[in-house]
Amino acid sequence: MKGFNGLILGLGIGIAAALFNWAYITRATGSVETVAFFGVAASRNVEAGQILADEDLVPVPLPAATARRLKGFAFVYPDDRATVVGMRTTRPVPGGSILLVDDLRPPPPKLVFGGQPTSNQEEIAMFIPIDTRTIVTSLLEPGDTVSFVVSAPTPPGTAAPEDAESTGEARSFPSSVPGTQGGPAGTPRIVGKFKILAVGNRLSNLDIHRAYQLPQSQENVLTVSVQLVGGRLEPKAEQLWKMLEATNFRQVGVILHARQKSAN
Repeated sequence: MKGFNGLILGLGIGIAAALFNWAYITRATGSVETVAFFGVAASRNVEAGQILADEDLVPVPLPAATARRLKGFAFVYPDDRATVVGMRTTRPVPGGSILLVDDLRPPPPKLVFGGQPTSNQEEIAMFIPIDTRTIVTSLLEPGDTVSFVVSAPTPPGTAAPEDAESTGEARSFPSSVPGTQGGPAGTPRIVGKFKILAVGNRLSNLDIHRAYQLPQSQENVLTVSVQLVGGRLEPKAEQLWKMLEATNFRQVGVILHARQKSAN
């Protein structure tokens, strides 16, 4: 942190020296090639967490030779206006300062679903309790495809699976729904595939989530994308919900499907 503060101080001193030098050159030659950066108006002090508005900002021209050193550290005026205006500051920025990239932080990811619903179909989010003892949740990312493993309960008075053939009383979840696989009561059923929208409160991969210094919570719940068709859950989602109800919403297992390889 001390090294970073030293870097910022050094940049500030360098910028101040460049401004004096530029003023001198301008008076001596009458003109010089410049590049402008976004700065905070001298009459305004920006507080930490403040959303920047147009009136908070002014162009700060610097000699082109000096500007090259700032590329990547500051925002170019007016090219980066869409990036700067409406952003929230991470720390106080006094008036008369050049706005640095580290002064701003983009908003954390949001839960996104729904798209463009039609009159008969809509994408919705469904929350599924998962058994974190059987999966490493840090390996899951929003956008991954998963299926759920649910063990059908054996109703009271029903023969155990090993006795089912002799009694003919074995029961199972209905298997007529596309996207489900399984067998008699007590054996696991697989329902899927579903796209992950969130892992607990995490809406991005773990590195991005940590970069925002957000705590990870409720990792035992996956939020998945489901289609609502004619006001009713699509068949595989309806089947999964019935299976959860039958097990009193017991946590289920998760199968992670292979990620699609991007075309080169």
